Amino acid sequence: MLFKNRSQWGLVFTILVGLGACTNNDIDPTGGSTATPTKGSADFTKYVAVGNSLTAGYADGGLYRDSQINSYPNILAGQFALVGGGSFVQPLFTEAQAAGSGYLKLIKVPSPTDPSSLLSSIGQVAPGAARGGFAAGNIPLMTKFTDANQNLGVPGIRVSDILTPNYGSTQGNAYFERLIANPLTTYFQYMSDNLSGATFFSCWLGNNDALGYATSGGDTPLTPTALFTTNFTAAMNKLTEGGRKGVVIGIPTITTSPYFTTLPLSLVLAQLNLVLRPTTPLTALVIQTANGVRATQTGDLLMLSNALDYANIGSTSVGTKVGPYGLSITNPLPNKIVLDAGEVTALNAAISTYNGIMKAQADAKGTAYVDPNTILNQIGSGTGISQNGVTYTSSFIQGGVFSLDGIHLTPAGYALMANEIIKGINAKYGSTIPAVNPANYRRVLLQQ
Repeated sequence: MLFKNRSQWGLVFTILVGLGACTNNDIDPTGGSTATPTKGSADFTKYVAVGNSLTAGYADGGLYRDSQINSYPNILAGQFALVGGGSFVQPLFTEAQAAGSGYLKLIKVPSPTDPSSLLSSIGQVAPGAARGGFAAGNIPLMTKFTDANQNLGVPGIRVSDILTPNYGSTQGNAYFERLIANPLTTYFQYMSDNLSGATFFSCWLGNNDALGYATSGGDTPLTPTALFTTNFTAAMNKLTEGGRKGVVIGIPTITTSPYFTTLPLSLVLAQLNLVLRPTTPLTALVIQTANGVRATQTGDLLMLSNALDYANIGSTSVGTKVGPYGLSITNPLPNKIVLDAGEVTALNAAISTYNGIMKAQADAKGTAYVDPNTILNQIGSGTGISQNGVTYTSSFIQGGVFSLDGIHLTPAGYALMANEIIKGINAKYGSTIPAVNPANYRRVLLQQ
């Protein structure tokens, strides 16, 4: 197994499990601040959050009640309440259906003497809100929530999807299908309907326009710039209608997440040399790229979800062609399970372009703009960041910021991001909204 002899898991016993999940901001809601909270030039009476999985509170490969309760919009709403903000309605799964779409769980602590146990330490919680049938991506259809809503986060949605009819059909996005009564309703229309009376918004769209490309090894196309510009501009025109204020959040540098950093090529090659014991040590894998078959090089990235594929490298019974899988030019690793260096360059260029479009719109409309990489780069540095006596890093599981899918955040991670958004709001509108204490929000949760 690829995780054998990974000494970095040696501290896992002491830092895997954090505090239990907070269900609101009533634990030290001012984050320890003694300043009097003020709203500045913004009005937080009714807050509406627009976005995708990060907005919905998606975590651990699924959307469930606990993850929704700990979404960054819900954390923000708790802080906005200190400066005149009202109630915040989310499309919560009921307590009886708390497992929602289903999600990953950590079922035991990986052994520090056998880090290969990581794979067997992660289990699956069955869906709790499935009503029968599946939508695209084999996602179960879930019980409906068609009431008025203020958290409009839809996992999987791209900017390119917001004007698409039937996107919420049973053949489309199951998370959006759950929220609407008429499948012909576009996300743009749904957003418009739920903005009635709203005085402040947050918009974190755009991630999936890049993420699909990244996690498919470049197989899923990036959203064309022209389409991204047209749709995002339309969304911003609606969101800022009547002078409504808000905050736009940019797209993170996806490849710095644990999904892409937990299985570096050096680790895989070291494990293969240990297991296969070749006469000449292996120094590269063989991969299929859009430009042909080649040996791996600096900048090629392996992905956490494909760990089992990498565990089969060297086998002559895996793959569609003759030769040892992943080690032969006649049987290379397929393009979809490796994000090669050229694709990383294309991905980062697209993210930069998308962020430029979003920032330009935020500036033109007079709203705040927050670059999430400001804090994520600190978290991903060698030492991470420390807040309230707790250190957070981008390491998988033990870092405390990223959930078990390696991309989405833990409640503590969402709290850290909420603080970064609050910082941007305060700077733009002259408000003094206090930060939350991320130590009051759990990290990766150990469950039986």
